[in-house]
Amino acid sequence: MVSRQMVDIYRRLSEKEYQTAEALAEELSVSSKTVRNQLKNLNELLGDYGVCVESKHGAGYRLAVKDTQKQKELEELIQKKELQESAIPNSSEERVEYLLEYLLNTDGYVKLDELSQMLYISKKTLTANLKEVENLLGEYHLCLQRKPNHGICIGGREFNRRLCIAGFVAKKIQMTEKLGGDQDVTEEIQWIHHCVQECLSRYNFEISSVAFQNLVLHIQIAILRMRGGHYVPMAESEADKVRNKKAYRIAEEILNHIKDKFHVEFPDSEIEYIAIHLEGKKMMLNSTVAEETEGNLVINQEISDLVGFMLSAVYDAFKFDFRDDLELRMSLSQHLVPLVVRLQHDMKLTNPLLKDIKERYSLAYTMATTACVILNHKFHKIVKEDEIGYIALLFALALERKKTAIAKKNILLVCASGKGSAQLLLYRYKTEFGPYINKLSVCDVGRIQEQDFTDIDYIFTTVPIPVKVPVPIQEVEYFLKSSDIQAVKRTLLGKTDSPVLDIYPKDLFLSHMNFTSKEEALETLCGYVCERGLAPKEFLASVRAREVLAKTAFGNLVAMPHPIEIMGKQPFVCVAVLDHPIEWTPGMPDSMIQVIFLVSVANYEQYDIQRFYQVTAKLLLDAPSMKELIRNQDYDTLKHLLLKMEQLVDEEI
Repeated sequence: MVSRQMVDIYRRLSEKEYQTAEALAEELSVSSKTVRNQLKNLNELLGDYGVCVESKHGAGYRLAVKDTQKQKELEELIQKKELQESAIPNSSEERVEYLLEYLLNTDGYVKLDELSQMLYISKKTLTANLKEVENLLGEYHLCLQRKPNHGICIGGREFNRRLCIAGFVAKKIQMTEKLGGDQDVTEEIQWIHHCVQECLSRYNFEISSVAFQNLVLHIQIAILRMRGGHYVPMAESEADKVRNKKAYRIAEEILNHIKDKFHVEFPDSEIEYIAIHLEGKKMMLNSTVAEETEGNLVINQEISDLVGFMLSAVYDAFKFDFRDDLELRMSLSQHLVPLVVRLQHDMKLTNPLLKDIKERYSLAYTMATTACVILNHKFHKIVKEDEIGYIALLFALALERKKTAIAKKNILLVCASGKGSAQLLLYRYKTEFGPYINKLSVCDVGRIQEQDFTDIDYIFTTVPIPVKVPVPIQEVEYFLKSSDIQAVKRTLLGKTDSPVLDIYPKDLFLSHMNFTSKEEALETLCGYVCERGLAPKEFLASVRAREVLAKTAFGNLVAMPHPIEIMGKQPFVCVAVLDHPIEWTPGMPDSMIQVIFLVSVANYEQYDIQRFYQVTAKLLLDAPSMKELIRNQDYDTLKHLLLKMEQLVDEEI
């Protein structure tokens, strides 16, 4: 088997000039011993192509070509990247991927010595790479089993093994055609694609395009695994859940067609396996949440209860009451039907919009994270970020409905005398703020004392009001600037003018901190805010509880720990910037953290929580801003960044 290093060495060798092992080693950033070993292996390979590696004492190595036609064949192979694709990897990341694929597709045990020799690495390096492999396997509830004198193998259910293959290895199946591989395999995938499409259409069974590709892939993996004698055993309790569903009938029909085409027998357990995938991918579009019964769609009580608990959790944490929002209840319930299947079977659903959802709908995403704590409890599984993102979209729609449901205001516009200028201002306000206004009237400042204020909610004025009036006044410029427009909108939406900066006090900004672990950081920061009377003594326990149930690392070296429930009366954020990053959640992506935002929203009605989350999330998700804060580590930098993000949020309103 050829390695990438062998290919690299071949490309650097000349037919005319000798090169020393030391020079080659320096170019490749490896030891001269590694180069000599690879040259020996390369020489054995080149013999089949009319080429050999010639060595000369004191001079080094060069290529000696005996058959130019055969060498041309070798060059063509390298150009097509066939050698590279079958090559042994060089980097740690490539080795982890290679080991994962190799072990997933190997029956029985493999000795570590064999793997070390195969990859041309030391036992120490192999052990480090295998630790990363174990972390990846753990996401699918698989493990590495070790047996003395036998080696290692992957242990776990066949169901989970296939999910892992789909997650990490299947891209090679999908890329077969692009790599110029087996045409029969490519045609096989295309035929399965057409067969599945026909069956789903016939049964009017809706799934997304991403889910469709994933289903085709899992059927292909099932065929490959069964050809190797590996079948999915299905517990009777799991099988009963799908046998009477439409998904089972569709799976049965799909696999009957495939059986006739590819001469592969599918036992009942494999039909149930594909049916479970269909159940986990279906889209509930124009129906209520339902059990499939004789002609009726009936709300499943378990799903209904879960949705109720989720909305109660959001109310307890944010004081946003969606418990009577029937549209949100039904949308969540519909979404939960396939989600529960995915959770029960560790199936993953990717969300290509996740980054945008986090940034644009930060409050909705935080609410969805809190709601999913209920699912974590119920199913003893951590709901992944991709899934949380989809639920966040449902909360975002609910928040928009709340916004549009705000009572429209009656506004009195006051300006200097001049009917023409007043009408121009009236037109501008109708254009900018029409959705927020019920009645808009105009009065010049000289006649303000004659005005009836019975039905007036606010006065917007371009000039000072010289007399006392019974309603709030907001001063604006005649020619509305962007900042005026945002201020007016905030007033009409009933939002108080409490700057986000008030929640980030200077005395809670801690720079150049040094922690050795997440636990030490949480203990120190929670103790710090408790000493200042900002949080009760139970604050640390509540923050710990949140950490167990939901991920608080945002990426960009940032974590936002917060209590599982609203605590205290005053909202605050305690910001700690570390000199060196610490590991926040071992084995998870975005695990290294260097900035900690300890947040307590509190039970306090005089500030705009949605605005706070929008500004804070935009800051946390902005990588350049976080790098700037880590580099400067002072409160003025934090203040500057918050004001910048606040302005961006205002521009989006």
